[in-house]
Amino acid sequence: MNERARCVVVGGGPAGVVLTYLLARGGAEVTLLESRGDFDRRFRGDSIAPSILDHLDVLGLAAPMLATVAHAVADAFVWRTPDRAYTLADYRDASRTHPYYALVPQAEFLPFMVAQAQRFPGADVRMGARVSALLRDESGRVAGVEYRHDGRRHELRADLVVGADGRSSKVRALSSVRATELGASLDICWFAVPRRAGDPPMSGLELRCEPGQNLAVLGQGTDWQIGFTIPAGTFPEVRAGGVEPLAAVLRRLVPWLGDRIDVLTDVNDLSLLPVRITSLDRWTEPGLLLIGDAAHVISPVGGNGINLAILDAAEAANRLVGPLTAARPDHAMLDAAAGQVERVRRPSVDREQRFQVQVERSAAERLRSGDPRPPLALRVLSSVPGFARFSGRRSARALAVPPPVPQILNGAAAS
Repeated sequence: MNERARCVVVGGGPAGVVLTYLLARGGAEVTLLESRGDFDRRFRGDSIAPSILDHLDVLGLAAPMLATVAHAVADAFVWRTPDRAYTLADYRDASRTHPYYALVPQAEFLPFMVAQAQRFPGADVRMGARVSALLRDESGRVAGVEYRHDGRRHELRADLVVGADGRSSKVRALSSVRATELGASLDICWFAVPRRAGDPPMSGLELRCEPGQNLAVLGQGTDWQIGFTIPAGTFPEVRAGGVEPLAAVLRRLVPWLGDRIDVLTDVNDLSLLPVRITSLDRWTEPGLLLIGDAAHVISPVGGNGINLAILDAAEAANRLVGPLTAARPDHAMLDAAAGQVERVRRPSVDREQRFQVQVERSAAERLRSGDPRPPLALRVLSSVPGFARFSGRRSARALAVPPPVPQILNGAAAS
């Protein structure tokens, strides 16, 4: 079955759904293909930064999202040891309207954004559509995708394909782009427990540490997400040790969970997230643009993968909406716009990845050495009055979002 689209976005994660929304709002015809049948994703990046919330606010989305989607807010990042707590970032000066991170489950955020996109006539969202090949024209330019849906093979021809299908991107694997692993020092084992009204007040973004153990504690609307940080590749050893050592860590570091610790009855109850940092030789080839984790796998340590993905989508929408709504397709103009997305976004992404490699190596060394404290420089700086708020403002500036171009801001008529 042959079909046609101006732009096809592969992958219904944060980058894909936000790009689909922005392009459709700007009047472009865009088809989103998501391989899964739903958005029930757990233990994925859920921490939406103040600057991203401000951007959603400009688009008129922040207030309805926060009003309807169960979430938690975090106004600080705290590193807690048995001896003391170090506040390493305070976000209360990071934004006038949203001075916090919103911890919004992707299972709620993604369908919210898709519903907003579908208000515009140009958005076509197809769930359960699994891409199997890239189509190419006689010159070798990417000219669409082949996918399977409801047991049938489809060809979807397009002027531009955007791969936004995550860290294990099928589109990237099918392209001529080459990936390089920058290092893998840590893995994270996640599980979730229900929140209760009597739980202690927390920043919402906490790292609780003791010698040889780092435990991430993230607040969400109805749950706590608990993440055990382990040296990369050691999950077989964790499995062999059984569940009791993990439960003992929980009793020491988060004793207020009480009987909820008992829900962890088997090591296989944990979701293993291998931490990878991957860079590409390029994000584009003619007819193709990669964004989000498909273009640059970001470590979940730091929680900014979702924010960098949305930044990519905002930049891509601004650059692509004009060429995609032109009366006649101009492939040279589209390819130039896609290349500009990489030129603008790549320097900050490369810096973030280099920083993450350093952070992961340091964290792995601290696990091995048994020192639960932050690095010395952070310990010293955290004692300086005003440092935490400066750090929060600085992180917000690093995630500054380009304002939507007038074509997107003014928008197509929505239903």
